[in-house]
Amino acid sequence: MGILSILRKSAILPKKDALFWLNRISMRDTLVYLFLLFFIVFLPNVMIMIAGYEQGYSQVSYSQYLLQIIVFYPFFMMFLVVTSISILALGSLLLRSILQRKLAYQQLWKMTAFALLWPLLSYQVLYFISQEPTIAFLLCALFLYVIVVQMILKYPKRKK
Repeated sequence: MGILSILRKSAILPKKDALFWLNRISMRDTLVYLFLLFFIVFLPNVMIMIAGYEQGYSQVSYSQYLLQIIVFYPFFMMFLVVTSISILALGSLLLRSILQRKLAYQQLWKMTAFALLWPLLSYQVLYFISQEPTIAFLLCALFLYVIVVQMILKYPKRKK
């Protein structure tokens, strides 16, 4: 599956055809998509960190600073991707129980992961406009869960 195809389908969520198409994507392709998405979305923050380096206030040289960012940033992003989506998927699991739908945690994890495209982009825009990360985070978390609820409602209810 191509990353651009995954991106296109993620952009039109919560449409039913995109939802079911994305649930058939392998976990490897899902993780590659997510790592690239997080890397690209948070690249401006890294550029600001590099541009904001001041020699007099730091114990490390500029070359060591750059090396640390180049080496540790990708590992941090991998950790952040898996951990944050797992935590957000717990919220989706709660919504699934409230809405009484037949979905496994693995499906909810993928659904949450693919639903992150617009909330992440919105977060970056709000963060740079207002410079208030708490408000940006809360608005985008609400936006994410609105999308997730719409996606969960596409699945049938549990039989009693």
